[in-house]
Amino acid sequence: MTRLKIVLVFISLLGLRWVSLQSPLPSSWTPESRVRFTATILEKPEQTDSQTIIRNGIWYIPIKGYAEIIPGSRVVFEGMVEPKIVLGNVVQIKMIDPEMTEVKHSRSVGALHSGSVVIALGIWRERWVRQLQQTLPEPMASLSAGILLGVKRQMPYEFYQQLVNTGTLHIVAASGFNVMIVASVLMKTFAKLLPRGWAIVGGVVGIVVYVLLSGASASVVRAGIMGSLTLMAYYLGRPAEARRLLWVTGAIMLLINPLLILDIGFQLSFAATAGLLYIEPGMQELQGSVLCKKPKNSLQRTDPCNGIQMILANYLYPTLAATIATLPIILWHFGRVSWISPLVNVLVLPIVPLIMGMCALTLIGGQVVAWLTYPLLAYMVWVIKLWG
Repeated sequence: MTRLKIVLVFISLLGLRWVSLQSPLPSSWTPESRVRFTATILEKPEQTDSQTIIRNGIWYIPIKGYAEIIPGSRVVFEGMVEPKIVLGNVVQIKMIDPEMTEVKHSRSVGALHSGSVVIALGIWRERWVRQLQQTLPEPMASLSAGILLGVKRQMPYEFYQQLVNTGTLHIVAASGFNVMIVASVLMKTFAKLLPRGWAIVGGVVGIVVYVLLSGASASVVRAGIMGSLTLMAYYLGRPAEARRLLWVTGAIMLLINPLLILDIGFQLSFAATAGLLYIEPGMQELQGSVLCKKPKNSLQRTDPCNGIQMILANYLYPTLAATIATLPIILWHFGRVSWISPLVNVLVLPIVPLIMGMCALTLIGGQVVAWLTYPLLAYMVWVIKLWG
C-alpha cells in the first residue's frame, strides 16, 4: 500500500510539472508565423544525401542540400514551424525551409562558455572517425564508428537499410543501451581481476570514458549518471538498493525535466538498467542451478564455471538482459521489426562490447590493432548482410 501511495504522489507531482511547462514558441505564434531561433552548434550536423539536419534540444531543423556548419558557430534560423504537441505541451519543433545566418564563429575550443567541452569533443570525434575510415574499409569503418562513437552520418545507404531490416540499428546509436552494456561488462571483468573498490572505480571510469568518446550528448550523459549510481549499488552487494535507486533517479530526472519521458535515450538507459537489475539475476540463477554452482558473490575473483560458462555470465547474459528489456522501446521508435531480429541480435550483440574495446584501441594502436578488429567487424557485417 505504501508503494502505491508513493507512485500516486509521483504521478501527481509529474502531472503538476507537466502542466507548468512553458511553451518555447511566442504567445502570438500561429501556423503562418515565421519564427527565429538562435543556437550555438556544438556538434557537426547530421548529413544525408539530400539535406543537413540540425538537432538542438526539441528543435529539429532540416536544411536542403549540404550546409557547412562548423562546431562553435552561433547560427540564426528563421522559418515557419510545425510543433508536435503531446498533452498540451510542445515536445518537438520542426522548422520548414529555414533561412540560415551565421552570427559568430569560433574554432577555438578554449573559449569559456558552457559548450566548449562539447565542441572540443565533437572536433576530436571527427578526427577519430577519420582515423577509423583510414584504417578500415567500408562498411566496417562506418560500423565501427557507429558502435564506438554513435556516428552514422556517412554509413552506406544499403548497409543502413540492412541494419533496419535486421533490427540491429540500435547498435550504431550512442544510447543508454550502449552505456549499460559497457558498464556491466567492465564491472564484471574488473571484478574478476581487482578488489571490489577498484573494480567499481574502473567501471565508473570506463563509463565516463565512453560517454566522452560518444560525444557526451545529454541523453548519453544522463544514461551514464543513472548507470553509474545504480550499478555501483548493485556491485556493492546491494541489489535491492540498486533497484530502488534506479526508480528514485528516474523519478528525480523526470520531475526536473518531464519531457525526458519522451526521450529515447532516457527510455533506453532506464530500460537497459532495469534489465540488468531484474532480468540478468534470473539468468545467473538458472546458470547456477543448471550449469554450475552459484558463486557466493558476483565480485569474487575465482569462478567455478568453465570458460564458456564464464563468457555467458560476463558477456552474453548482460547483453541479452538489456536487449530483452529495451526491445519494446526499439520496436516503438523504429516502427518495425522482422521475425529474424531476435536471431540476428543474439548472433551479433555478444561481440559488441569486444568491438567497442578493440575500436577504442584502434584509435591508439592504429593499423595493427585495426587488422585484429577487422575479423570481428567482418563477421558482424556478414551476419547483417546475410539476413538483411
